[in-house]
Amino acid sequence: MKSINKIRIRKINHLKDTYLWKRTHYHLDDYKFAKCAELVIIYLENFKNSPIKLHFREEDNELLKSGNGKGKWMVGYPDSGIIWFSNTEKTAIQGENVDCEQINFNKPKVIVKLIDYYRSNGWNPETSNQIFIVNDALRTLEFIDFPKEKGI
Repeated sequence: MKSINKIRIRKINHLKDTYLWKRTHYHLDDYKFAKCAELVIIYLENFKNSPIKLHFREEDNELLKSGNGKGKWMVGYPDSGIIWFSNTEKTAIQGENVDCEQINFNKPKVIVKLIDYYRSNGWNPETSNQIFIVNDALRTLEFIDFPKEKGI
């Protein structure tokens, strides 16, 4: 795994707790179809030994069945922190005028949705003393009600 951008730690207050989070774009060393991935790391303040690490790998599209069978997640453009669901395999960053769903890991409201989902699905930083790793986080996107955004 090679990170290709600088990681910046951010702070967010949610449900009387303070979380620290960061995200980075990286490239897989071993892949069949796509090398791009986004990593989101979230800590509960004062519990740095039990963060959650979410790997959103474009490679995992091969494991998913999209609603129409034609679309897929496009994972990041270096240093963007955004993933898109596209049925043309193009993004607005590539100069296309594409109307596609996006999830922006730079936005606190997106991080809050990730915190809520994973706190209710096994991540408990107060009682754990280890890292909670989700290597195929792309699979969980259909279960989270993210704020809807179009385009870039």
